[in-house]
Amino acid sequence: MPSTLKRGLFHIFGGLFIPIAALFLPRMVLVISLCVVTFIFLTFELVRFRAPGINRWFFSFCKPLLREKEVSRLTGTSHMLIASLIAFLAFQRDIAVLALCFLAVGDALATLVGKHIGKRRLLGKTLEGDLACFISCIAVGLVFYYAGLNIPLLTILVGAAGATIVEAVPLPVNDNLTMPLFAGVVMTVMQF
Repeated sequence: MPSTLKRGLFHIFGGLFIPIAALFLPRMVLVISLCVVTFIFLTFELVRFRAPGINRWFFSFCKPLLREKEVSRLTGTSHMLIASLIAFLAFQRDIAVLALCFLAVGDALATLVGKHIGKRRLLGKTLEGDLACFISCIAVGLVFYYAGLNIPLLTILVGAAGATIVEAVPLPVNDNLTMPLFAGVVMTVMQF
């Protein structure tokens, strides 16, 4: 299995764990758990930056799931954990859940489609990947809408568009952090 596909599947299934858990856990339990897990993960990241042997071991063990640039930077998982914690502190539960699902599914499919069938470049990424992101975010939004998530359809569409824009634009900050937070902000604004 190609590493892009392994990374994409890990991104989808690992990324869906927190928002799905949020549907069943009390908010305080979720936030405290996220604080603990994020603290542990960030502590490990700092340790591996200072200990080359641990960093080499980590990369040999998790190689199919990591990018080369993550040797000396926070992993995408760290950014996703930070975004999850901020999202559940800043946004209404249903918005945080949907914004994080946009990240888990939309970002992964943008990468998979962009790398494997993308041809038309737009801002350094592929138009096909951007469309995959947008369509998958809308699909995820519709699943949750019909499952009873309390977010209007127009808000879902605007959130999907916001998530796609942030995914498509090459920003200096990891999109695992910016994508759900921007989508959460625009969906929160749409609620007023």
